[in-house]
Amino acid sequence: MKKTIGIFAHVDAGKTTLCEALLYNNGAIHRKGSVDGGNTVMDAAEVERQRGITCFSGAAGFKYNNNDYYLIDTPGHTDFLPDTERCMAALDCAILCVSGVEGVESNTELLWELLGNYSVPIIIFINKCDRDIADKDRVYSELKKRFSPDIYFYGDDEYTEGVAASDDTLMEKFFEGILSDGEIEDKASELLMSRELFPVICGSALANEGVDELMRAVDILCRTDYDESAPLTAEIFKVKREKDKRILLCHIREGSISSRDELPNGERVSEIRIFNSAKSSNINTAKAGDVVELCGVYDYRAGECIGRESGGFKSVPTLSAKVIYPDNIPSADMLSRLKILEDEEPTLSVEHIPQTGEISVKVMGRIQLEITKQRIEERFGIDVDFGKCEVIYKETVTEPTVGYGHYEPLRHYSEAHLRIEPAERGSGISFESECSLNTLTSNYQNLIRTHVFEKDHKGVLIGAPLTDVKITLLVGAAHEKHTEGGDFREAVYRAVRHGLMRGRSKLLEPYCMCRFTVESSLGGRVLSDITRMCGRDTVTENTGEQSVIISRIPAGEMSSYQSEFISFTRGKGRLTMTFCGYDDCHDEEAVTERFAYEPERDLENTADSVFCARGAGFLVPWREVEKYIHCK
Repeated sequence: MKKTIGIFAHVDAGKTTLCEALLYNNGAIHRKGSVDGGNTVMDAAEVERQRGITCFSGAAGFKYNNNDYYLIDTPGHTDFLPDTERCMAALDCAILCVSGVEGVESNTELLWELLGNYSVPIIIFINKCDRDIADKDRVYSELKKRFSPDIYFYGDDEYTEGVAASDDTLMEKFFEGILSDGEIEDKASELLMSRELFPVICGSALANEGVDELMRAVDILCRTDYDESAPLTAEIFKVKREKDKRILLCHIREGSISSRDELPNGERVSEIRIFNSAKSSNINTAKAGDVVELCGVYDYRAGECIGRESGGFKSVPTLSAKVIYPDNIPSADMLSRLKILEDEEPTLSVEHIPQTGEISVKVMGRIQLEITKQRIEERFGIDVDFGKCEVIYKETVTEPTVGYGHYEPLRHYSEAHLRIEPAERGSGISFESECSLNTLTSNYQNLIRTHVFEKDHKGVLIGAPLTDVKITLLVGAAHEKHTEGGDFREAVYRAVRHGLMRGRSKLLEPYCMCRFTVESSLGGRVLSDITRMCGRDTVTENTGEQSVIISRIPAGEMSSYQSEFISFTRGKGRLTMTFCGYDDCHDEEAVTERFAYEPERDLENTADSVFCARGAGFLVPWREVEKYIHCK
């Protein structure tokens, strides 16, 4: 049986130490490394060893009880959450490592929620139980209260009764005292894999206590069934480079793949490596259940799935920062280097303004910026800095508007009329056509659809990306001889921009769902701060000595609040922040004034159209385009 397990934890809960213990106990490594010593196997990058934190996911393989195991180690810091989240799609089971001292922490809650979104079974390991100040019973109660009543200490009477209670026949046998261990194991496995049971094992990864019990529980309860004869599907959870070789790390979910096989996108795999220890080795064929490295594939990205459509990810960057690089480096060269890092971490999202040479990157937080700076210096020998972190805003429309785009320089022709209307928050951009195929053939309509989705269309308030709109093709026109490739791209871009210039827009900003847990005496202070930060939908729950306050707050307002919170709660309060989408900007006027964006001067995103008369093209300003359009 093949099983892929991932290790997740809040920073400093002992996740990397647990990985080392699992690999050592099962013969994948011959010496346990330590985080303090900077010699752990899974934290191989220099920046990870220097900082003592996991910044990038990694994989290893080992055997246990004649089963093949693949272990995926994930970053614990929220700045690297996109990498962590991509790993979740590739798992059969997760081990959630929780500190027996600190208990449930902010990122523990976020990881629990995300693992639920991906329907990943969870086994919990309460770590650091060898510490004098550890309190496993307190942490267990906290887990049960915060996460699920179906959390039980593995193997005790309460666990056995909880498993038996899920089935009438088993419950009868339980009361009669004739329930066998095998029946409990079978039912517990069924419940675990359907996320109706969450076993808890206690121990210490550092002292190697409870680690073998954890492994036994995983082996007994996590059961998989892979179909090697089905068409190939593979979850890509990481992209990395070795010199000039691009490598995909992926979990084969169904089917098989061999070297030189052609993928659905037409590319061929040049080399396949499988994880059989802390390193990988070459093989000819990988089959369902294997975690492998595929070499020579360039079109697939991290987070995508080979063989089927990929799902969306909840973790998105909310900050942007300008890259400050040496004057003697051409912007094109700097851009090409940053694009390599973007390939490995897509949410880095490098943006370039050719006219000025300005380059910016999107990030989850300031720690990621620091790591990115160090990576650039290590890999490319370039010392860069970053400007002030700015919130990533977006724009949408408040009412339906219609835009016209016409592109007709000599020997070119295209026209598109697009209706742009508001859509639900978080829906992004959708497209449909109301244009008759008798008016515009399907190949041109499909081309228009492609051009709607192929770029971020800039809004007209501050030039932020357009989102949460439905774009409908009303009518379009092509010329039998003169319409060429790229003509409809020009028409679509101009039509979208024209509609935005004619309509009314509003600014959106990222919000975090914030959960504050403080002493009851500090509840009033927190509520006052929430009001000051323009929080919404605030809910308060008093539990005697503590107050739990939940509110949606603009991410920009929360960016510097954590240190203030730690100060006035004297480190005893708990603050959890989870990105929860975009909503109306609370200070739109101030933001618009600060950006001072002039949409008509943004020639790269023009709303003007090009028409032709007397054998020459001429530009028509956007305010007059409607008078010239051909389709009525």
